[in-house]
Amino acid sequence: MVEEQTEANTMTHLHQPVVIDSVTGLIFDETTEDKLADQAAIDLFDNQDDAQKTSGVIADFVHSYSRHKNTLPLEVWLDQEFAKYPDIWVDDAERHETALKVIETVQKNNKTKADLYAHFDKGKSRESWLANKIEQGASSAGVANVGKYAQDIDEALEQATTTMKDIIFNKPQDAGGDLIANGNSNLHGLIAEADLANQFNLNATTSNSTLKAEVLSSNKLHSHDIQIKDATGSVLENIQVKLYKPDKEGLNSLIQNIKSHDYDKNTTLIVTKEHVAPLREKFPDLKIDSQYERDGVKMEMDEYDYHIESKNQAQQQAETKQYEWNDANRMNIAKEIGKKALIGAAFNAGFQGARILGRRVWNSLTGKENRSANEDLQEFFESSIKSTANVGVQVAVSGALVVAVKNGWLTVLQDTPAGKIANIAYVAMENAKCLYKCAKGEMTTTEALDAMGNTTSTAVGGIIGAVEVAALGLAFSGPLGAFVGAVIGGIAGNAIAEPLYHAGKVIVKTAAKVLQSAYEGTTTMAKGVFNTVTFGLFA
Repeated sequence: MVEEQTEANTMTHLHQPVVIDSVTGLIFDETTEDKLADQAAIDLFDNQDDAQKTSGVIADFVHSYSRHKNTLPLEVWLDQEFAKYPDIWVDDAERHETALKVIETVQKNNKTKADLYAHFDKGKSRESWLANKIEQGASSAGVANVGKYAQDIDEALEQATTTMKDIIFNKPQDAGGDLIANGNSNLHGLIAEADLANQFNLNATTSNSTLKAEVLSSNKLHSHDIQIKDATGSVLENIQVKLYKPDKEGLNSLIQNIKSHDYDKNTTLIVTKEHVAPLREKFPDLKIDSQYERDGVKMEMDEYDYHIESKNQAQQQAETKQYEWNDANRMNIAKEIGKKALIGAAFNAGFQGARILGRRVWNSLTGKENRSANEDLQEFFESSIKSTANVGVQVAVSGALVVAVKNGWLTVLQDTPAGKIANIAYVAMENAKCLYKCAKGEMTTTEALDAMGNTTSTAVGGIIGAVEVAALGLAFSGPLGAFVGAVIGGIAGNAIAEPLYHAGKVIVKTAAKVLQSAYEGTTTMAKGVFNTVTFGLFA
């Protein structure tokens, strides 16, 4: 596979390139959508059955809230709803404390949102609001050096965006395990695989070819790296990617690696151009080249140093910033933090696979049960972007996610505290509302994405005020947020679900442009990682 590769340290590529229309940003075919949904079910839940259970419990909580909102105080209702799942609580005290924490988190987020939009109404900027929140947070934390506090916030958000990239491209075989950081010494080889497949698929798209290069997710010692497939999914050729140093030592190591494998006539070895001639001489019966072409569709191995640089950029943090909090720098620092909030919103917008899964699961449930459209969720979607009047239904969705996590259905949030789960639910619902407003024509895709940036900023501002900088990554709801948005859209009824779903597909392209701009020439995982050919894939 790649230089000094072992099963123990291999990172798999669960997310493969797919074709997105470069004009509309829409996924071309239903088969691809189904594959994206299948992958999202594995990444978030391990299986679709748990996805259906999570969708069902969200609906149950929302409908229960609507039935009891006028007869029971919110905390009493939520505690009683939690009591329907006695096996997930240590004792009654833990259950009651969790209910209070969920409500407190949702109320805090809405209060922070109201503060942000009141700031806007005065003609002031998101950056100045964030600067004020940073100062308040530093004061609450008893931090004398506001610049150091701002630096911690910036680094936490930077780590959150890095984690998003890790979620997209690298995950352990055990979907319930911890995310693998890109510390693998062979990451450059994995980048080469993704780069080659992206090249091939992009060239196939522009030449109207139905061929596809698929990076395999297997970690087995003798597994192939890439397969070339036709429109029916039949394998036409297996590709092995061999990225070794272009010197004598690297060549000798590569020769030993090839000798340890038994490659057949349907396998092509892709190596750097320096190694082609000596390897062909050593192994005359093998197909060895630095490029590959089939039916006019090409891909070519880039130079070794390019992939090493890509690895270093992915693994090494930028030089530590020394922030000086003064009148000259105050707004610039807040602007950088606000930019990361917008990047987080762009990531959140891009998880189309999870959005497809949420829609599919909800449609499956409604095919079995006669579920009426929920008026409280309808009111939530129809309310203004500034509205903070729907705390109850936000608490209901948050509480349902807590139950799903504690039941082990939502493996991606295993052992996550209730307050952080409520943060994710809040961001997910607010972002879904932004998409619906976009679908109705009340916002352009750019305006909707900016509003999603406000949602992320609200969560960031609330966390800063609560002195929880370490939790900033939870402001990025990610694939779960896309799933929840699709499910609550379904609960609200088809009049909301369908426009929301299609707006989610369209906003992918705008989000991709934001990420292209943010990461161009810096920390991309590989060439074209954030272009429209791969972006809609995020599960």
